[in-house]
Amino acid sequence: MSVNIYNTENLPVPVKIIVEARNSSRVALGKNEIIVRLPKHISVADKEKTLKQFLVWARQQIEEKKYYHEHQHTVEYYQGRMLKIYGKEFRTEIEFIATGKNKLSYRGDATLKIYLLENQPHKKQILEIQRFLLRFTEKYFLPELQKRTLYWNDIYFKERIEKVDVKHTISRWGSCSSSRKISFATKLLLLPQIIIDYVIIHELAHLKEMNHSPKFWKHVENVMPDYKTHRKWLQQNGSKIHF
Repeated sequence: MSVNIYNTENLPVPVKIIVEARNSSRVALGKNEIIVRLPKHISVADKEKTLKQFLVWARQQIEEKKYYHEHQHTVEYYQGRMLKIYGKEFRTEIEFIATGKNKLSYRGDATLKIYLLENQPHKKQILEIQRFLLRFTEKYFLPELQKRTLYWNDIYFKERIEKVDVKHTISRWGSCSSSRKISFATKLLLLPQIIIDYVIIHELAHLKEMNHSPKFWKHVENVMPDYKTHRKWLQQNGSKIHF
């Protein structure tokens, strides 16, 4: 095993690179460093390419955390907020109540009315708003995302999929497990359709290649020749997408 640590102008913390006997590459954000683990059996070119991709991801995550820190949401932020979910626009309305319980009311129109107990802590109110929006999105739009995933798979990949679901995460847009289960971040549904399609195709390609090798990117390119444009958009704008 070899360990190297270096600094880069584009990142506020040092990068620790560990090359060891392992089957796959991994990256993690530590408290004071970025930790990259690479298999020692892959070529130098593949190591450099994987490292470059990981550092782009790490920079995005750091920017996202900074964005959330600088944009602490208030209840007023959500009052009258326009939210586009899978291409459909909704307007959030907040109403405070003295008794009862927090709830979201949706009657099939473009208004999401959220009732909040007025005497609860402000932080609790914010968490409740976000929880309602996440659950609403999952309930009404997960089926659409599942259908879209099957659409791309049936046309191009023709692979077996065990499950397609969403998770309320901010660190990844999607993931594909070795058990052939595909998960997407709920906030993916806030993106433009073409970017949603790129993420779907990206995860479906992992059913053929469980890595980011040239073979993997060739599968993506065969389905979406201009995928680099959409990947770049996601890298530049992804940290600003939130409920």
